Amino acid sequence: MNTARSWHPDGKWQTLDAFAGARIHFVRPRPHAGPPLLLIHGFAQSSWVWRFVLPQFCQQFDAIAVCLPGLGWSDKPTAVSYRFDDQRARLLELLDRLKVARTHVCGNSMGGALAMALAALNPDRVDRLVLVGPAAHGLFPAAWIAALQREGMAPLWSLPGFDLLLKLGLTHGAYKHLPIDDHYMAHFLAPLRDHGAVRATLRIARYFRADLQALDPFLPRIRAPTLLISGRHDRLVPRHIVRRVAARVPETRQLVYDASGHCPQEEEPGRFATDVRNFLLETA
Repeated sequence: MNTARSWHPDGKWQTLDAFAGARIHFVRPRPHAGPPLLLIHGFAQSSWVWRFVLPQFCQQFDAIAVCLPGLGWSDKPTAVSYRFDDQRARLLELLDRLKVARTHVCGNSMGGALAMALAALNPDRVDRLVLVGPAAHGLFPAAWIAALQREGMAPLWSLPGFDLLLKLGLTHGAYKHLPIDDHYMAHFLAPLRDHGAVRATLRIARYFRADLQALDPFLPRIRAPTLLISGRHDRLVPRHIVRRVAARVPETRQLVYDASGHCPQEEEPGRFATDVRNFLLETA
């Protein structure tokens, strides 16, 4: 279990009953600085993916960058479920403990799927929604590969050369221009070295496709104004999936970032922060 680690000096932990008494990590640099904004990262990632835009968001929002339970700097107990419904309940408990009644929500990849789950199933808690390369139900290789994962594969993650395979996958699958150097890999891999991290990650992966399928019928229920941002070079969540989300979520506008892959907040952070800020601060 992590005891003192965080990528950010304002990193904090909150013990959650809905997480078997384990801790969830979040970064909240300026509480009550403005309207709340919950930032949710993607699969095998952490709140670190918001590092380039968090300073800008904190100027006008009460930004809360969370590490999903089982990932990042949050605890990773082995005897709990990491299904979408359970993760959604934990995010709601975190908001309750932070005394956040309603919030804007911005989610990337799997975090985008969880953001849609919050907006669809807990509409009273979500103001505006930003989806960044959101994972959704449909045919694409990453979801099928994830569904094949089992916890028994955990020893493979310790084999020589596996870190290099991850680096190659990130370089050619997730990003277009971002350098995947030693600094990046150190921050990406650090949470995956935590006790129980690989097994939790594999458990999330195994049910990923099934959870996306279960969420799909609820997407038309979303009533929050929604901004859908995607990178033109995203190889993890292809364009037909993004188009399907746009067709399923009622009040959606789209932006495509020509110089980005799966994570525009890292590859084009200046534009991203400005576009998100302008959307969230719009008057209805």
